[in-house]
Amino acid sequence: MIGDPLSIRPERDTVVAELRGEIDLSNAKTIAGEIGSAVPNDAAGVVLDLADVTYLDSSGVHLIFDLNERLHGRQQRLVLTLPEGSRISRVLELVNVEAVVPIERTVDASIDRVHAEP
Repeated sequence: MIGDPLSIRPERDTVVAELRGEIDLSNAKTIAGEIGSAVPNDAAGVVLDLADVTYLDSSGVHLIFDLNERLHGRQQRLVLTLPEGSRISRVLELVNVEAVVPIERTVDASIDRVHAEP
C-alpha cells in the first residue's frame, strides 16, 4: 500500500483520526486497533475524518460501528467528517450510519459536535 492510511492527532480534548485511500479487509482491523490505542480515557471523543477515503468496504463500515460501540461504552463520542460529494457517501447512506453516528462536513464542526450536549 502506498502511504499510510491513518494519521492521528490530538485537537483540544478530542482525537482526530484522518483516514486516507482504501479502507478494506486488508487494513481495517489494524486501523481500528491504532485508533483504539490512541484514545486516552479523558478524551471527549474521536473525530474520524473520512474526507480522503476513496473506497470503503464492509470491513471499513464495521470499523465505524465497532469504534462507535467501544467509545459509547467509555462514555466518549464518535463523529464522522465527510465533505459533500465524498466518494463514500453512498456507502454510508446505504448502511444508514447517520442513524447511529453523526456526520459533519468539516473537522472543526465535528470537534464542536463531540463537545455538544447529547
